[in-house]
Amino acid sequence: MQIQNNVFIVTGGASGLGGGTSRLLAAGGGKVVIADVQADKGEALARELGANARFVKCDVTSEADAQAVVDAAGRMGTLRGLVNCAGIAIGEKTVGKEGPHSLGSFTRVITINLIGTFNMIRIAATVMSKLEPTATASGAW
Repeated sequence: MQIQNNVFIVTGGASGLGGGTSRLLAAGGGKVVIADVQADKGEALARELGANARFVKCDVTSEADAQAVVDAAGRMGTLRGLVNCAGIAIGEKTVGKEGPHSLGSFTRVITINLIGTFNMIRIAATVMSKLEPTATASGAW
Protein backbone atom coordinates (compact mmCIF):
# COMPACT_ATOMS: atom_id res chain seq x y z
CA MET A 1 0.00 0.00 0.00
CA GLN A 2 1.30 3.39 -0.98
CA ILE A 3 0.95 5.65 2.05
CA GLN A 4 2.43 8.89 0.73
CA ASN A 5 -0.18 11.38 -0.54
CA ASN A 6 -3.08 9.00 0.09
CA VAL A 7 -5.88 9.56 2.59
CA PHE A 8 -6.61 7.18 5.45
CA ILE A 9 -9.28 7.09 8.13
CA VAL A 10 -8.29 5.78 11.55
CA THR A 11 -11.18 5.05 13.92
CA GLY A 12 -10.23 5.30 17.56
CA GLY A 13 -7.41 7.34 16.05
CA ALA A 14 -6.86 9.72 18.95
CA SER A 15 -5.07 7.39 21.35
CA GLY A 16 -3.69 3.92 21.92
CA LEU A 17 -3.29 1.69 18.87
CA GLY A 18 -5.29 4.18 16.78
CA GLY A 19 -3.10 7.08 17.86
CA GLY A 20 0.02 5.11 16.96
CA THR A 21 -1.47 4.23 13.58
CA SER A 22 -2.38 7.87 12.92
CA ARG A 23 1.19 8.91 13.72
CA LEU A 24 2.67 6.16 11.54
CA LEU A 25 0.54 7.08 8.53
CA ALA A 26 1.32 10.79 8.92
CA ALA A 27 5.05 10.04 9.27
CA GLY A 28 4.84 8.07 6.03
CA GLY A 29 3.44 11.07 4.18
CA GLY A 30 -0.20 10.02 4.36
CA LYS A 31 -3.14 12.26 5.07
CA VAL A 32 -5.06 11.12 8.13
CA VAL A 33 -8.61 11.59 9.33
CA ILE A 34 -8.62 10.91 13.06
CA ALA A 35 -12.11 9.61 13.86
CA ASP A 36 -12.78 9.33 17.57
CA VAL A 37 -15.26 10.23 20.31
CA GLN A 38 -12.46 11.82 22.36
CA ALA A 39 -12.56 15.36 20.97
CA ASP A 40 -9.83 16.80 23.20
CA LYS A 41 -7.33 14.05 22.37
CA GLY A 42 -8.29 13.97 18.69
CA GLU A 43 -7.92 17.72 18.24
CA ALA A 44 -4.58 17.70 20.07
CA LEU A 45 -3.24 14.88 17.90
CA ALA A 46 -4.41 16.58 14.71
CA ARG A 47 -2.53 19.74 15.78
CA GLU A 48 0.55 17.64 16.56
CA LEU A 49 0.48 15.94 13.15
CA GLY A 50 -0.03 19.18 11.24
CA ALA A 51 -1.61 20.08 7.93
CA ASN A 52 -2.12 16.51 6.74
CA ALA A 53 -4.31 15.50 9.68
CA ARG A 54 -7.91 16.31 10.54
CA PHE A 55 -9.99 15.35 13.54
CA VAL A 56 -13.65 14.45 13.10
CA LYS A 57 -15.68 13.51 16.15
CA CYS A 58 -17.19 10.13 15.38
CA ASP A 59 -19.28 7.53 17.13
CA VAL A 60 -18.61 4.55 14.86
CA THR A 61 -22.12 3.20 15.52
CA SER A 62 -23.68 6.30 13.93
CA GLU A 63 -24.32 6.22 10.19
CA ALA A 64 -24.29 10.03 10.05
CA ASP A 65 -20.96 10.25 11.90
CA ALA A 66 -19.41 7.60 9.65
CA GLN A 67 -20.56 9.47 6.56
CA ALA A 68 -19.18 12.75 7.95
CA VAL A 69 -15.77 11.12 8.42
CA VAL A 70 -15.75 9.69 4.89
CA ASP A 71 -16.85 13.08 3.51
CA ALA A 72 -14.01 14.80 5.41
CA ALA A 73 -11.55 12.29 3.97
CA GLY A 74 -12.82 13.03 0.47
CA ARG A 75 -12.13 16.72 0.97
CA MET A 76 -8.50 15.85 1.76
CA GLY A 77 -7.92 13.78 -1.37
CA THR A 78 -8.43 10.18 -2.45
CA LEU A 79 -9.51 7.84 0.33
CA ARG A 80 -7.36 4.72 0.03
CA GLY A 81 -7.67 3.10 3.44
CA LEU A 82 -9.58 2.61 6.65
CA VAL A 83 -7.99 1.30 9.84
CA ASN A 84 -10.53 0.33 12.49
CA CYS A 85 -9.04 0.76 15.97
CA ALA A 86 -12.15 1.98 17.79
CA GLY A 87 -13.21 -0.49 20.41
CA ILE A 88 -13.96 -1.07 24.06
CA ALA A 89 -13.63 -3.93 26.52
CA ILE A 90 -15.72 -4.59 29.61
CA GLY A 91 -14.15 -6.54 32.44
CA GLU A 92 -17.05 -8.39 34.02
CA LYS A 93 -17.39 -11.99 35.14
CA THR A 94 -20.19 -14.01 33.57
CA VAL A 95 -21.55 -14.46 37.10
CA GLY A 96 -20.20 -12.26 39.87
CA LYS A 97 -21.04 -11.40 43.47
CA GLU A 98 -23.69 -8.96 42.24
CA GLY A 99 -25.27 -11.45 39.84
CA PRO A 100 -24.98 -12.08 36.10
CA HIS A 101 -22.88 -10.05 33.69
CA SER A 102 -24.79 -7.00 32.54
CA LEU A 103 -26.45 -7.63 29.20
CA GLY A 104 -26.38 -3.89 28.56
CA SER A 105 -22.59 -3.65 28.85
CA PHE A 106 -22.14 -6.71 26.63
CA THR A 107 -24.50 -5.21 24.05
CA ARG A 108 -22.50 -1.97 24.12
CA VAL A 109 -19.25 -3.88 23.43
CA ILE A 110 -20.83 -5.72 20.49
CA THR A 111 -22.40 -2.53 19.14
CA ILE A 112 -19.13 -0.59 19.14
CA ASN A 113 -16.64 -3.34 18.31
CA LEU A 114 -18.65 -5.29 15.74
CA ILE A 115 -21.47 -3.16 14.37
CA GLY A 116 -19.40 0.05 14.51
CA THR A 117 -16.54 -1.62 12.65
CA PHE A 118 -18.91 -2.89 9.96
CA ASN A 119 -20.62 0.51 9.73
CA MET A 120 -17.32 2.23 8.98
CA ILE A 121 -16.24 -0.47 6.52
CA ARG A 122 -19.45 -0.36 4.51
CA ILE A 123 -19.45 3.43 4.14
CA ALA A 124 -15.74 3.79 3.38
CA ALA A 125 -15.78 0.79 1.03
CA THR A 126 -18.59 2.35 -0.98
CA VAL A 127 -16.29 5.26 -1.86
CA MET A 128 -13.15 3.18 -2.32
CA SER A 129 -14.89 0.59 -4.53
CA LYS A 130 -15.42 3.27 -7.18
CA LEU A 131 -11.71 4.13 -7.46
CA GLU A 132 -9.41 3.03 -10.21
CA PRO A 133 -6.41 1.00 -9.02
CA THR A 134 -3.20 2.94 -8.55
CA ALA A 135 -0.33 2.55 -11.00
CA THR A 136 1.57 0.53 -8.40
CA ALA A 137 -1.29 -1.88 -7.67
CA SER A 138 -0.15 -5.40 -8.40
CA GLY A 139 -3.49 -7.13 -8.01
CA ALA A 140 -1.93 -9.68 -5.68
CA TRP A 141 -1.38 -9.75 -1.96
